[in-house]
Amino acid sequence: MERKKKYDVITNYLKHNGGSQITLTFTQFDELLFPSVGLPKTARTSVEWWADDYRHPENGAYAWLNAKYEVIHINLEKEYVVFIPLLKSNWFFTEKK
Repeated sequence: MERKKKYDVITNYLKHNGGSQITLTFTQFDELLFPSVGLPKTARTSVEWWADDYRHPENGAYAWLNAKYEVIHINLEKEYVVFIPLLKSNWFFTEKK
């Protein structure tokens, strides 16, 4: 049995509702994805929380990267984030030659 991770709900949402570009407001994260706890405070105040970086699992990056998306724009003032599909992910997977 696979262990659920904190932000798997983001992965599932992106996989099932994806397209060429997905814009989600912080309110949508709160209401649709995290109705009981809401988006973490640091996600609302720090651009670094949205970095496409697996090395910080306390942030949500693994969730959208596992769905094969990346963040291309964050607006903390207007409270939204824009995702697009990963176009080239060789930085993400290392290939042996």
